Amino acid sequence: MRNAYLRSTTVKIELNHLHFRSEDPDAAAKWYCDNFGAAITSERPLSTTKSIQLELNGEHIMTISGRAEGEDPIAGTTDPRYGLDHFGFETDDLEGLAATLKGNGVKFNCEPWTMPSGSMVAFVVAPDEVSVELIQRPKA
Repeated sequence: MRNAYLRSTTVKIELNHLHFRSEDPDAAAKWYCDNFGAAITSERPLSTTKSIQLELNGEHIMTISGRAEGEDPIAGTTDPRYGLDHFGFETDDLEGLAATLKGNGVKFNCEPWTMPSGSMVAFVVAPDEVSVELIQRPKA
């Protein structure tokens, strides 16, 4: 992931992770592995649940954990919302990826379409109602 620096200082800032809370962290991690080629890099205890780390192309992309004792997480939604609305994966073959995902039974909440910019996009429903954008930028 690219490093960023604050304009007024030389403090380095980089994305560390996205953290997902899941009803079934093992199944959620497997879904990202099966559908996007992510790899589980580690599992460790986290409070009264476990934490699963995933990477994609050698980069840490997310942490998935379950409900810890005393927590009462609210259900997710793929409806547009304030806060984190979705996250995205970029591909060089959206139609091919879409066919693979459909073959795996992945639900699309927005079929592939081409935006005025020429980028193709689609949205799929990940475990726990996480909305994931798939994007293919126009070829140069």
